[in-house]
Amino acid sequence: MSIADQLQDGSGRILLEGFPDVGLVGVIAVSYLVDKLQLKQVGYIDSDLLPSAVAVHDSQVREIVRIYGNDELVTVVSEIPLPASLVRPVAQSLLAWCAVKKIDSVISLGGLPEPNRLDIESPKVFVVASEKNFGEQMVNKTGAQSLKDGFITSVKAELLREGVRRNHNIALLLAQAHYNYPDPGAAAQVVLSLSKLIGREIDVKPLLESAEEVKIQLRDLMRRTSESMHRTQKGREMEAPSLYV
Repeated sequence: MSIADQLQDGSGRILLEGFPDVGLVGVIAVSYLVDKLQLKQVGYIDSDLLPSAVAVHDSQVREIVRIYGNDELVTVVSEIPLPASLVRPVAQSLLAWCAVKKIDSVISLGGLPEPNRLDIESPKVFVVASEKNFGEQMVNKTGAQSLKDGFITSVKAELLREGVRRNHNIALLLAQAHYNYPDPGAAAQVVLSLSKLIGREIDVKPLLESAEEVKIQLRDLMRRTSESMHRTQKGREMEAPSLYV
């Protein structure tokens, strides 16, 4: 696996990870931030284990796992769910790359499957971190709640594990979300939490207004992601006990 980039080294930046997951919350949130903050593509991730495919957006050919960034934020987003064989290599390579680029912390964005999501107008956002003090800082800055109990799998679990081993600040921001289809409302809550973290107001109204359009655009990716999560039983494993949701 390789990471090709044009990103200059510099401390103080945050990396946002938005691989396909529950409700595509991370994908939607990161894609929205890339657009609203006008982040430029600065790199991509490649591997022999990725399918031979490219994305086409606005008549331009794009890598399927792309890196965007500026002097404050770096984001990574994927057009496909990660194959199981790539989960560990991606997490390890990302954190090694962050160390080289002097990126201070990694925030992984995602959804927490909530059976009663239809009855929830404003999904809650939860935090879990590789280190207790960093987790407390995230709670204080974002207004999210600490995830007390649950199971984390896939790339998010590997990022947390490697964060502990490498003494690197890693945190997950997980919003209550629909399991089987895209959830722009949950993504909006994650974006609002992030806006508090970076001290920059981000209007999520356009995201909420385009919710149905987003669901239609991403329904095929959601289908593939659901199939991938089903194979790894991710929906059951990542769901926190109801006491904490």
